Amino acid sequence: MLAVILLGLIAFQIAKYVYRLTFHPLAHFPGPRLAALTNLYGAFYDLSETRSYVKEMPALHERYGPIVRAWPNELHVADMDAYNQIFKTGTRFDKEYSFYKGFPPLNGSLNQILETKAAMARIIMISPYFSREAIRRAEPLISKCTVKFMSVLTDAATSGKAVNLSFGFRCVTADTIMNHSFQKPLGALDAPGFDFPLIMALDASLKDIQWVHYFPTPFGLLFRITDLLPETLFEKLFKPLYLTKWCLNFCRDRIVELQKNPTGPDSLPTVFDTMLNPNLEKGQYTPTLRELTADALLLLLAGTDSTAHTLVTATYGMLTNPDMLRKLKTELKQAIPDRDSVVEWAALEKLPYLRALIKESLRFVSGSPGRLPRTVPSTGAVFCGQQIPPGTIITSGTYVHHRNPKTFEDPNTFRPERWLQGSVGEMEKNLVAFSRGSRTCTGMNLAYCELYLTLAHLFRKFDLELYQTTPADMEWKDCTVYRRMGNLKVLIREAKD
Repeated sequence: MLAVILLGLIAFQIAKYVYRLTFHPLAHFPGPRLAALTNLYGAFYDLSETRSYVKEMPALHERYGPIVRAWPNELHVADMDAYNQIFKTGTRFDKEYSFYKGFPPLNGSLNQILETKAAMARIIMISPYFSREAIRRAEPLISKCTVKFMSVLTDAATSGKAVNLSFGFRCVTADTIMNHSFQKPLGALDAPGFDFPLIMALDASLKDIQWVHYFPTPFGLLFRITDLLPETLFEKLFKPLYLTKWCLNFCRDRIVELQKNPTGPDSLPTVFDTMLNPNLEKGQYTPTLRELTADALLLLLAGTDSTAHTLVTATYGMLTNPDMLRKLKTELKQAIPDRDSVVEWAALEKLPYLRALIKESLRFVSGSPGRLPRTVPSTGAVFCGQQIPPGTIITSGTYVHHRNPKTFEDPNTFRPERWLQGSVGEMEKNLVAFSRGSRTCTGMNLAYCELYLTLAHLFRKFDLELYQTTPADMEWKDCTVYRRMGNLKVLIREAKD
């Protein structure tokens, strides 16, 4: 009997593989044969400690063309016209279920509302708080975190101790997003040596995210099982999951606190005020506590790591290129004669080299480097002259666009000067660090504000020197966002003038 079952399973697998290679709707699209047979081809890269499938995409597209069958049921497209169609405002390309629903802590969040039309109700309530005008009004809250960060670094300069800026940047971005969202920072910048437990928990929650994406059903079951375990056993056996739920509970406590103590009339409204007090005449509604909590966690995750990694990239890029660093410091000295003064975002945006540095850093490490899968609508689609069947899962990652040598000369070289030479229009069109359209990154303006304020005052106020940091430390893995192999550590001295 067992032999019959085994033979039946083998026959089923063989039939499935034959179907995927010959009769599947995507069978005629080029790509690695193993990728057409099994998701394990991509998993071979993504579940490794050091590799990422997205890094293989440029070579795959060079070999197979602009459309590659990178998974049995999914196409990867390296074409900017296709990208713009998939992610345009009002797009009918909805998010793909298994990828976005596979991470239970974010269940109910804006990120997991699959249909763009349905998501707009939540987006409309949140986005006004992240508009350019709203960020300018909230700049005192943001600057407060920047000033505190500089104060901590001043103490480090006095002590002569090395500073872990990978942790430091996460602490300042986490405090900033929570201060903006709740008018109450996390207190991460108060942690000695930037060793703040919640930051460590966020890092742990991202470490295994690719396993969740490739095996969503088992992980969903695992999350439910952990609810039944005693807390001490849960922490001991499933530390990353325990820390993730700890983050979720922290966010829920903040929402409950805001419910009990609403923002006063003399204070700036918080991100959650509208959702807690909706305008019913405008069709607004109050999400459940679970949904509000998930959105708070989403803001914390998205508002911390992506901006922090961009700051790491910019800082490391400057410290390994003395000529670039000299140009930046010269520009900052002219713009900020008093190194201890605080200059507003609007003024810093006008500095050409600082602006070029930020754009190049966003090109190098932008938000999500890899998959953001969408589903082709019932009408189908045409990309690169090829008909794409309805229901096809399709993605177009930012990494392949930002490392396209036809658009960015010598794309693997960090060079801010590229944004200062000649026409940059084509590069601007292909810079999609915050995605585009209806589901563009809500916190884009906040991120820009943080990048300008932090980098300008950091390099104007201090002289930095790398400490026990190698290029290998700056290598990264795709964990939906970038995750470095090591940390950026520096020695800090106050600038001489």
